[in-house]
Amino acid sequence: MARRERLCPEITDPALRGFLDMLPDLRAYNRQMVLSQKRFAETTEFALPGRKISICFHQAKDTQGNLLSGLRPALFEFHGGGFMMGDAEKADRLCERIARDLGIHVIGVNYRLAPENPFPAAVKDAYQVIRRMWQKSSEYGIDPERMAVMGYSAGATLSTAAAMQTVLNGEFSLKAQVLHYPYLDAVHLPNEKKHYDCDMANDVMRAFTLLYSKEEERSNAYVSPVCASSEELRGTAPALILPAERDSLKEEGLLYAEHLRAAGVETKVHVMPGMHHGYVEDAANEEAYLATPEEVRKTHAPSFREQADEAIRLTEEFLKEKFE
Repeated sequence: MARRERLCPEITDPALRGFLDMLPDLRAYNRQMVLSQKRFAETTEFALPGRKISICFHQAKDTQGNLLSGLRPALFEFHGGGFMMGDAEKADRLCERIARDLGIHVIGVNYRLAPENPFPAAVKDAYQVIRRMWQKSSEYGIDPERMAVMGYSAGATLSTAAAMQTVLNGEFSLKAQVLHYPYLDAVHLPNEKKHYDCDMANDVMRAFTLLYSKEEERSNAYVSPVCASSEELRGTAPALILPAERDSLKEEGLLYAEHLRAAGVETKVHVMPGMHHGYVEDAANEEAYLATPEEVRKTHAPSFREQADEAIRLTEEFLKEKFE
């Protein structure tokens, strides 16, 4: 068997080194779980300036699965995984559901992952995918006046960054941003936040934080949106924020909502009762969830699948209102 190349060999911190050495196996295992499920959209190559990534394009359908013609609204979906794991295919089932329920296109984006591609690589990918599809909207069947973003955890960070860049650049606009259990504060490490997570989860979150961006970058609005000024937030798309009650990130989600409202941005917040971080993605990919250690699953509320359905109902209701 060929010897695997060691990720970031220049990093010698023992805690980070241990995480980096197991990261390729974690990615491969998660990928195997994703590929074991039924697929609804093919993964296709997508060209950006100077690089290529991939996307999962869920075309707009009616409730019977028939493709819809004409220009349709588009939702750009960004997966979670601490900027270092995960892929768009994990939420394949969920994206297909939204595409059918609302008759819109849903585009899952496989942005570049850290630590090989640290900040701002993923931020650039997120915005430039939207921009490129806006430029070629007729080719993709997208209504350029009705686009929105949605993300989970780290993907929610990318959604907020895309919303801010959209206003800064002024080329197009977004109708909505939907943030599920968003990760919005990288300035404070996990042990400095109120949390319910186990020590192992906090160690992983610490690695995510330290390996994604440099210390001097962590107060950047695109890394820690809670640090954004009112000027940076003003004019961004209406927001629906859905923090999970039993999540160390809950408080920063609530704080960000306050900042958005202070900047004049329409913002709705619904804290999902009793929910753990990642519950929407867990419900969307049963195979991957059942591979989670039993001692972890025992800490989760049995109702998380029902609550995930409610979170998606709230999401669809919000998007439908903004796309009308």
